[in-house]
Amino acid sequence: MKKLTLLLTSVLFLWTEGYVIQVPTETTNIKTTSVGWVHIQKLLMPLFENVCEESTDPIVVRLNEEFKLDPSHGFYMKPDVIENLQNLKANKGMLAKGEIFTEYDADHLNELKIVYDVLYYAKDFDTFYKAACWARQNVNCGLFVDAIYLAILNRRDTEKISIPAPYEVLPNYFIRKDFIIKASSLIRGETFTLPEWVRNEGNAYILDVNYTTNYYDDSDDKLAYFHEDIGLNSYYYLNRLKILPWITDLRNLQRNNCGEHIYHSMKQMMARYDLERYSNGLFELEGIDWDYIDEYSYDPMLIYSNGNEFSQRKRGNYDSEILMMLKNIENGLPAVVVHMRDGGYNKSEIINHLMEILVTGEKSYENLALQFLGVDKAVSRVPSALEHYMTTIRDPIFWKLNKKIVDIVDKALQVLPSYTRSQLYFPGVVVQNVEVKKIMSSFDNFEFDVTNALKSEGEDVKFQVKINQPRLNHKPFTFKITVSSQVAQKALIKLYLGPKVMPGELVEKKNMFMLLDRFEFNLKIGSNVVTRTSNDMMILSDDFTSLETLHKKVLDAEFGLDTLRSKSVWLQTRFPSRLILPKGTPEGLPMHLFVFVAPYVKATLGGTRNTLDLNSDAILSPGYPLDLSVEIQQLFNLPNALVKDIVITHKTESSFNKATNAYNSGNNDNIWQSSDVEFNRPNKPLALSARPAFKKTFDYKSKKNQYGKKNDYLKKDEIIEDRKTKDLITEDETSTKLSDETGPDNIEVINNIYITPEFGHDKSTEDKIDKNNMYYKISPFDIYDTEDVYFTPSDLKDTSNFDKFTDTDYNIKPRPLLKMPKKRFINYTLPY
Repeated sequence: MKKLTLLLTSVLFLWTEGYVIQVPTETTNIKTTSVGWVHIQKLLMPLFENVCEESTDPIVVRLNEEFKLDPSHGFYMKPDVIENLQNLKANKGMLAKGEIFTEYDADHLNELKIVYDVLYYAKDFDTFYKAACWARQNVNCGLFVDAIYLAILNRRDTEKISIPAPYEVLPNYFIRKDFIIKASSLIRGETFTLPEWVRNEGNAYILDVNYTTNYYDDSDDKLAYFHEDIGLNSYYYLNRLKILPWITDLRNLQRNNCGEHIYHSMKQMMARYDLERYSNGLFELEGIDWDYIDEYSYDPMLIYSNGNEFSQRKRGNYDSEILMMLKNIENGLPAVVVHMRDGGYNKSEIINHLMEILVTGEKSYENLALQFLGVDKAVSRVPSALEHYMTTIRDPIFWKLNKKIVDIVDKALQVLPSYTRSQLYFPGVVVQNVEVKKIMSSFDNFEFDVTNALKSEGEDVKFQVKINQPRLNHKPFTFKITVSSQVAQKALIKLYLGPKVMPGELVEKKNMFMLLDRFEFNLKIGSNVVTRTSNDMMILSDDFTSLETLHKKVLDAEFGLDTLRSKSVWLQTRFPSRLILPKGTPEGLPMHLFVFVAPYVKATLGGTRNTLDLNSDAILSPGYPLDLSVEIQQLFNLPNALVKDIVITHKTESSFNKATNAYNSGNNDNIWQSSDVEFNRPNKPLALSARPAFKKTFDYKSKKNQYGKKNDYLKKDEIIEDRKTKDLITEDETSTKLSDETGPDNIEVINNIYITPEFGHDKSTEDKIDKNNMYYKISPFDIYDTEDVYFTPSDLKDTSNFDKFTDTDYNIKPRPLLKMPKKRFINYTLPY
């Protein structure tokens, strides 16, 4: 009886502890794919398998035969797309399947547009799929991959399917050639002694793959895991496709800040790259100096599907005419910004135009630069890594070029007015503290299947060949932000990550802060605790779902055993969540976390109005508040902003294979030099100017109200008073300071900023613009709300005589891209 009682007691105890059954306490809101989307997913997958060989899928074969190059067959929203394809085949002919396709060849890009138009403008899915099957069998494989990805990303009837990973479709663009050759040999069944980096596990051969180590400078060997990360390269490839000239033109019809988002992405990439350099003890990167080109070559160690190796980028292949064009564009950009500003264009429209000149235009600055730096076509017709979107960022010189473009735009935009106080200050809101639990990075092994991508036509492979590679990752982490508010209101919270700098250097280093997250939050009256985990960050994407997993999920969904998750294709092309943090160090990498709570409601002369009317230019700018010139008192000392010290450690002890050994023990031995220490600049290609020492200790307690907790910034009775009766003070140096009554006494920013009433545009100057110069005549118009006040930059150049300002002997005809926009862009607001 005692044994029975003991048995029943034990069972009851286990049941109460949840070992028998657990009832979920929260509902899960996982969107599943309907039967229709499952069918579409199943049809699309064969299009991505073994793309450089003709497909043997029976449906693809049959629909290819049924496709007719006849406008009367099928339905298209633009009837001339088939006619354009017919003309291409009849006149120039299409790029052969065995040739090498590159996005930087004008003829190749024109053919891509024609094929894409056929796929994009198909009126229904049946027409689209039949055309896609024809393209799969007849179009060059590199061109087809670009076209099918682009069509899926932009068509409404494919917006909820899972796109395959580019590194599974063309693995030879992501993995070193020696490993690709060995994988192909295994698939062909060749007999040889397996090297130590090839393992046989069950029904699969697994190749432990490492990164290239033949960079021109030892320092870049440390960053090979970042340059060549398959997720980062896939991210850049897909997002570079989305800003092709004709795609950008279509989107500009709907929104006016496409260029601003492109520029923001470029700044994000540079900030992230510099964070990785910082974590490895390297200097901050400098942009290309066209008067001093680094004398080095670069071998990407990649191979094309036709057996040709990627060309090495060699030194000394420089065209003086292209170099002159590059310098002329740089010299002309400040005049473009000044002229557009004076003509009434806002910041978004100005950046749109700059991005057209520098990046998205057919003859852009970036295209010219890559042509200047690339392979000499007289020597080799085989492209280099710089000539493919999939491989561009593998070459270290890409990052120097990207840095150059960011610096050019940043410098040109310095003539624009900075954000007003009302666009930065959030009355009654205080960021009191940020708590951060342990943040740790590590290297994880990742496997993906390359069997179908590398096998030849007719080969029946009975086993799998997989690539195993170490990739940077991090453990889940959580931020707990304490925010007090005197009013119940909605807020926009932004989190930035940057290197640890001295307090006075925050403004100088603001471009090195990378946006981690942005989200809306409804503040209640009193204290609010905002908990944000790494899994909550909405601007990031997880890994792609493998083709093997997709096959299984589709099969399960058809039998009702499981369902596919429904997710927008655009959400799958964001920055890889694995790479949001730089590699830490075993002893801990010191970093700064910048928290900014943006005002959705602001105080104005006429009372309180919704920000969607008055503040949209600020809050909808992707780079706000760090994209314009700021002062430390103007931003970082605000009560609705806080800079927090955090540390990122790196996990070194692991059971990773040999491929990871080079990346698990890196220490930040070479700290950046402090600006207050004499530093002799080394005479090397990567020699940079003096930088701050981030490990230098500093007494933060002496900086009252700047770091740490801020509980005493605002009291309940210190809300900003109605400013109707208060006079605004001009920017003139002899003017008195703004009265203390305009804000809380202990907010230093209020007493250090000089503001002027809104300035208008003098329309009398409209006809003074020379019609013979490189700019179109435009009519200025008012773009600012009369209730706002703006800071007037003290260093604006005199543009009264615009002819003298732009008259430069360029020795070549000015490029058409430097002309002014013909019309004002359509207003559009993009929600976060």
